[in-house]
Amino acid sequence: MHATSDRRILSIVSLLLALCAYAAASVYAAEPSKNVELSKTPDYGKRAQALDASILSKLIGRWTNPVDHVIIEISSVDLASGQIKGTEWAVTGPAAGDAHELTGWVSAAPAREGFDNVIPVSFSTTLYEYGTLPVWAGFIQGDQILTMHYLIWPNRTYTWDHISTFTETWSKMP
Repeated sequence: MHATSDRRILSIVSLLLALCAYAAASVYAAEPSKNVELSKTPDYGKRAQALDASILSKLIGRWTNPVDHVIIEISSVDLASGQIKGTEWAVTGPAAGDAHELTGWVSAAPAREGFDNVIPVSFSTTLYEYGTLPVWAGFIQGDQILTMHYLIWPNRTYTWDHISTFTETWSKMP
Protein backbone atom coordinates (compact mmCIF):
# COMPACT_ATOMS: atom_id res chain seq x y z
CA MET A 1 0.00 0.00 0.00
CA HIS A 2 2.81 2.42 0.84
CA ALA A 3 4.59 1.73 -2.42
CA THR A 4 1.55 2.86 -4.43
CA SER A 5 1.18 6.14 -2.51
CA ASP A 6 4.95 6.73 -2.72
CA ARG A 7 4.79 6.30 -6.49
CA ARG A 8 1.87 8.74 -6.70
CA ILE A 9 3.73 11.34 -4.66
CA LEU A 10 6.84 10.91 -6.83
CA SER A 11 4.71 11.25 -9.97
CA ILE A 12 3.10 14.46 -8.69
CA VAL A 13 6.46 15.93 -7.63
CA SER A 14 7.99 15.00 -11.01
CA LEU A 15 5.08 16.63 -12.84
CA LEU A 16 5.35 19.81 -10.76
CA LEU A 17 9.11 20.02 -11.38
CA ALA A 18 8.60 19.52 -15.11
CA LEU A 19 5.94 22.27 -15.19
CA CYS A 20 8.22 24.68 -13.30
CA ALA A 21 11.10 23.92 -15.65
CA TYR A 22 8.83 24.44 -18.67
CA ALA A 23 7.56 27.77 -17.31
CA ALA A 24 11.08 29.01 -16.56
CA ALA A 25 12.36 27.89 -19.97
CA SER A 26 9.54 29.64 -21.80
CA VAL A 27 10.29 32.91 -19.98
CA TYR A 28 13.98 32.75 -20.90
CA ALA A 29 13.30 31.59 -24.45
CA ALA A 30 10.81 34.41 -25.09
CA GLU A 31 13.31 37.19 -24.38
CA PRO A 32 16.81 35.78 -23.79
CA SER A 33 18.54 39.15 -24.26
CA LYS A 34 16.59 40.61 -21.34
CA ASN A 35 17.66 37.84 -18.99
CA VAL A 36 21.38 37.64 -19.58
CA GLU A 37 23.88 40.31 -20.49
CA LEU A 38 26.46 38.61 -22.69
CA SER A 39 29.98 39.95 -22.39
CA LYS A 40 32.37 39.77 -25.32
CA THR A 41 35.39 39.33 -23.04
CA PRO A 42 35.84 37.30 -19.86
CA ASP A 43 36.01 39.24 -16.60
CA TYR A 44 38.74 37.40 -14.71
CA GLY A 45 38.36 39.96 -11.91
CA LYS A 46 35.33 37.90 -10.84
CA ARG A 47 37.56 34.89 -10.00
CA ALA A 48 36.66 33.09 -6.77
CA GLN A 49 40.36 33.52 -5.91
CA ALA A 50 43.28 35.04 -7.81
CA LEU A 51 45.95 32.56 -8.84
CA ASP A 52 49.09 32.82 -6.75
CA ALA A 53 52.48 32.85 -8.53
CA SER A 54 53.40 29.67 -6.61
CA ILE A 55 51.16 27.77 -9.03
CA LEU A 56 53.84 28.24 -11.69
CA SER A 57 56.38 26.06 -9.88
CA LYS A 58 53.66 23.50 -9.11
CA LEU A 59 52.55 23.09 -12.74
CA ILE A 60 55.30 24.10 -15.16
CA GLY A 61 57.45 21.17 -16.23
CA ARG A 62 57.17 17.67 -17.66
CA TRP A 63 54.70 15.15 -16.26
CA THR A 64 53.98 11.48 -16.93
CA ASN A 65 51.61 8.80 -15.70
CA PRO A 66 52.11 5.06 -15.11
CA VAL A 67 49.04 4.01 -17.16
CA ASP A 68 50.21 4.80 -20.70
CA HIS A 69 53.43 6.75 -19.96
CA VAL A 70 52.18 9.75 -21.95
CA ILE A 71 54.37 12.80 -21.40
CA ILE A 72 52.96 16.29 -21.08
CA GLU A 73 54.96 19.46 -20.73
CA ILE A 74 53.19 22.43 -19.22
CA SER A 75 55.16 25.38 -20.55
CA SER A 76 53.02 28.32 -19.42
CA VAL A 77 50.27 29.29 -17.03
CA ASP A 78 48.52 32.65 -17.43
CA LEU A 79 47.90 33.82 -13.87
CA ALA A 80 45.13 36.22 -14.95
CA SER A 81 43.01 33.74 -16.92
CA GLY A 82 44.29 30.41 -15.58
CA GLN A 83 44.98 29.14 -19.10
CA ILE A 84 47.56 26.35 -19.36
CA LYS A 85 49.58 25.77 -22.54
CA GLY A 86 52.01 23.05 -23.41
CA THR A 87 52.74 19.93 -25.43
CA GLU A 88 51.76 16.25 -25.21
CA TRP A 89 53.69 13.26 -26.58
CA ALA A 90 52.44 9.70 -26.79
CA VAL A 91 55.20 7.12 -26.41
CA THR A 92 53.55 4.19 -28.24
CA GLY A 93 51.47 3.60 -31.36
CA PRO A 94 51.00 5.77 -34.45
CA ALA A 95 51.20 8.98 -32.36
CA ALA A 96 54.50 8.06 -30.68
CA GLY A 97 56.93 10.97 -30.56
CA ASP A 98 54.63 13.42 -32.37
CA ALA A 99 54.04 16.73 -30.61
CA HIS A 100 50.42 17.57 -29.84
CA GLU A 101 49.28 20.97 -28.60
CA LEU A 102 48.06 20.85 -24.99
CA THR A 103 45.67 23.42 -23.58
CA GLY A 104 43.83 23.61 -20.32
CA TRP A 105 42.86 25.56 -17.24
CA VAL A 106 43.76 25.94 -13.59
CA SER A 107 41.52 27.60 -11.04
CA ALA A 108 41.26 28.21 -7.31
CA ALA A 109 38.84 29.15 -4.56
CA PRO A 110 39.38 30.19 -0.96
CA ALA A 111 39.53 27.35 1.55
CA ARG A 112 36.35 26.80 3.58
CA GLU A 113 36.40 25.51 7.13
CA GLY A 114 35.41 21.85 7.31
CA PHE A 115 36.01 21.32 3.56
CA ASP A 116 38.94 19.84 1.67
CA ASN A 117 40.46 22.47 -0.66
CA VAL A 118 42.34 21.61 -3.86
CA ILE A 119 43.59 23.39 -6.98
CA PRO A 120 41.38 22.26 -9.93
CA VAL A 121 43.21 21.51 -13.21
CA SER A 122 42.05 20.37 -16.65
CA PHE A 123 43.87 19.87 -19.94
CA SER A 124 43.21 18.33 -23.33
CA THR A 125 44.72 17.69 -26.73
CA THR A 126 43.92 16.00 -30.02
CA LEU A 127 45.48 12.72 -31.03
CA TYR A 128 44.82 13.42 -34.70
CA GLU A 129 46.51 10.18 -35.74
CA TYR A 130 43.59 8.28 -34.18
CA GLY A 131 40.90 10.96 -34.42
CA THR A 132 40.52 10.85 -30.63
CA LEU A 133 40.16 13.67 -28.12
CA PRO A 134 41.67 12.99 -24.69
CA VAL A 135 40.64 15.19 -21.76
CA TRP A 136 42.00 15.10 -18.22
CA ALA A 137 40.24 16.83 -15.32
CA GLY A 138 41.30 16.72 -11.71
CA PHE A 139 43.31 18.52 -9.07
CA ILE A 140 46.79 19.05 -7.68
CA GLN A 141 47.56 17.05 -4.56
CA GLY A 142 51.05 17.45 -3.18
CA ASP A 143 53.47 16.87 -6.06
CA GLN A 144 50.96 14.96 -8.22
CA ILE A 145 47.98 15.76 -10.42
CA LEU A 146 45.08 13.33 -9.84
CA THR A 147 42.75 13.17 -12.85
CA MET A 148 39.84 11.47 -14.49
CA HIS A 149 40.81 10.73 -18.08
CA TYR A 150 38.08 10.92 -20.71
CA LEU A 151 38.99 9.57 -24.14
CA ILE A 152 36.50 10.24 -26.93
CA TRP A 153 36.67 7.81 -29.85
CA PRO A 154 35.21 8.61 -33.31
CA ASN A 155 34.54 4.97 -34.27
CA ARG A 156 33.20 2.33 -31.91
CA THR A 157 30.99 -0.71 -32.24
CA TYR A 158 28.38 0.67 -29.84
CA THR A 159 27.08 4.18 -29.15
CA TRP A 160 27.79 3.85 -25.43
CA ASP A 161 31.43 2.96 -26.11
CA HIS A 162 32.58 6.31 -27.61
CA ILE A 163 33.76 7.63 -24.23
CA SER A 164 36.32 5.70 -22.20
CA THR A 165 37.00 6.93 -18.68
CA PHE A 166 39.51 6.02 -16.03
CA THR A 167 41.79 7.63 -13.45
CA GLU A 168 45.38 8.72 -13.99
CA THR A 169 47.88 10.11 -11.53
CA TRP A 170 50.51 12.40 -13.05
CA SER A 171 53.96 12.72 -11.49
CA LYS A 172 56.47 15.43 -12.32
CA MET A 173 59.52 14.22 -14.21
CA PRO A 174 63.01 15.27 -13.10
